[in-house]
Amino acid sequence: MCGKIRYVLTTKPTHSTICHCSDCRRATGSQSVAWVSVPVEHFSISQGDVESYNSSPKVLRTFCSTCGTSLTYRHEEHSSGIDITTGSLDQPELFPPTKDIFCRDKLLWVTSSTKNVEN
Repeated sequence: MCGKIRYVLTTKPTHSTICHCSDCRRATGSQSVAWVSVPVEHFSISQGDVESYNSSPKVLRTFCSTCGTSLTYRHEEHSSGIDITTGSLDQPELFPPTKDIFCRDKLLWVTSSTKNVEN
């Protein structure tokens, strides 16, 4: 949001999802979160310093310490990949979601954004 953090993706995302899990909702204050995923070696911070916290024992999230924008998600059991908030991309419209995940946690008033739903 403030532009102090810049990052680079050196490959196209392997996944583009909408996550409805309660942890993502609480971490961002939103009804769901759009993510793009890449192998971790294809992601790097090119400007600024991110802050991080463990939102659960196996999950590390990063954010901008100035404006609070949520940036990334990494799960210990999937350490080869990193999820980046689609809304933080320069051109988020280029990466529409292809599936909804953790739909069992979806708020009742939210409709699915894709035809591919994973519970």
